[in-house]
Amino acid sequence: MENREAKKLVRQTPAPIEVPIGQTRVLESHHAAGFEMELDHWAFHKICWVAVGQGELEFSGSSTDIQRNDFLVLPADWPHRFVDDPNEPLTLVMICVDQALTATGSALNSIWSSTLKKGTLGQARCAKSAFHHNAFVDDFRRGLREQLERDAGWQIALTGVAQNLLIRIARGHCVTREAFESNSVAAVRGSIEHLDQHFNEAQRIEDMAERCDLSPRRFTTLFKAQTGQTFSHYLNERRIEYAQQRLRQTGHILYACYESGFNDLAYFYRVFKKHTGQTPGLYLSGIDR
Repeated sequence: MENREAKKLVRQTPAPIEVPIGQTRVLESHHAAGFEMELDHWAFHKICWVAVGQGELEFSGSSTDIQRNDFLVLPADWPHRFVDDPNEPLTLVMICVDQALTATGSALNSIWSSTLKKGTLGQARCAKSAFHHNAFVDDFRRGLREQLERDAGWQIALTGVAQNLLIRIARGHCVTREAFESNSVAAVRGSIEHLDQHFNEAQRIEDMAERCDLSPRRFTTLFKAQTGQTFSHYLNERRIEYAQQRLRQTGHILYACYESGFNDLAYFYRVFKKHTGQTPGLYLSGIDR
């Protein structure tokens, strides 16, 4: 039974998909060895992840090689087709975005324009490092889960996934293959960039190491070599810097504690004093607000 179901998912021709106006959908396309498609255009944008296989993307009398773990941004109404290597057929995961979401004045218009400026049409891209790659793949997988489970608000969540992917590309997390940094140092550098932006969220060494394709021990060594600090010290330093900012702005100690990523007030006091030499209360009393 499972084999029969699996065979239904392997396609000889493109899978049909409809994207409602103003919405986003996810398409998995598992190609058989004899997969064929005509040069055609679609009424929606595609953000593609080449999950398996290799081949070519053909467009406007030209083509580009594509391979596993490439990412592609394909605008609506832009004629193209995929040509598989028969020995390594493609599996594509595509976030399909209706044009209404990127039209002038729409929510995604600005970030969509910024994304298109990051590369030429049809250009195969890859993530900047192993850390960035795993972040991209997490987004695609989250989109698949949302569409499969269809829990409350899943359509909105899918648009959020598309937005996250576009932001990552616009911020330079997706580059040409020549610019890819395969070494572990680059992956850890990506994790540091992530911490600088997400310090007030729950962060674990084990999770960061996994996204860098490293053991926790190796990650810890490389992290300290780049920052001169342990993971926890670096994270707490970012949090305390932000807590100081929130204290200056709000004058509210408990609020600043939670906003900066601490869940325990007593621990927040200890860390704050360790990094600043004074308690939050003394810090506040010295601010001329």
